[in-house]
Amino acid sequence: MGRFFGEYSKIIGLLVLVFVIIMLFSTPSMILAKAVTTIGTELSHATEDETHVRTKMDFGNNEHIQAFPKQIGDWTASDYNTTRLAESLGADVMLMRAYSHPKLYQPVFFLIMQSNDRSSFHPPIVCYPALGYTIAEEGKEEVLVQNASWAEGQWLSEKDVTFNGTIAVKKLIVVKEAEEDGEITERRVVLYYYVKDRPFASNTVTMVRVSAIAPTEGSYEGVLNISKEFMGDTVPCMFEMQREEPTLFTSLASGSIVEKAALLMLLLVPLAIIFYPQIRKFLSL
Repeated sequence: MGRFFGEYSKIIGLLVLVFVIIMLFSTPSMILAKAVTTIGTELSHATEDETHVRTKMDFGNNEHIQAFPKQIGDWTASDYNTTRLAESLGADVMLMRAYSHPKLYQPVFFLIMQSNDRSSFHPPIVCYPALGYTIAEEGKEEVLVQNASWAEGQWLSEKDVTFNGTIAVKKLIVVKEAEEDGEITERRVVLYYYVKDRPFASNTVTMVRVSAIAPTEGSYEGVLNISKEFMGDTVPCMFEMQREEPTLFTSLASGSIVEKAALLMLLLVPLAIIFYPQIRKFLSL
């Protein structure tokens, strides 16, 4: 064994050195292999208004989805039986709840769903017309996520983990009309976005949707604002922001004496392996 190690010490040492260099110039999230995803409004392609996030929950795990908080601020949830809806939407994992607020007279409907087959998935722009709705308006909205400390890790300072921005979501206004006279009998505000893995090679589709019933006539802005506020409150329950992170080398080099010593040892070990024959020969003198 010693002879083998002596003959191939340079190759082994160089491989270890390459591994150490790769590790030192990686960020903590890369080493920890934490899932990195994006929140986006389009399923088929990326847009410039996407938000890069890390997931806090496994959207493909039904237990994780069902553990989503039933109390969010003053909002309290009641669950729906989603068996038939899951079949109609082509969903493998689904959570649907009605969240009520003591100051509001009607609930907001919250949906998380994931399908492992993109071809069987029914997005809202297809699903609502299939359910008898007409899409009266389509667009985008900016949802404010207030002062949410999403990022984790000792390598981030307090000022780096505060997010006071918005995420882009898709908006639909859908209506149902009476067959007899075409009078609008129901109007809904629908907000949704997709959670997409990178790269976009997966056939899995994950969608988060918030909807609420609006007055059949006049402005729907009040219901829209309530829906946006609620959606903004749900975001930190599912995600944390992806922040610029220093490499492990930078963290150790600027750290304590112990961390600097650890950095030095990481660099010395592969060098010691490379020069093992010379070191052994020197020690035997």
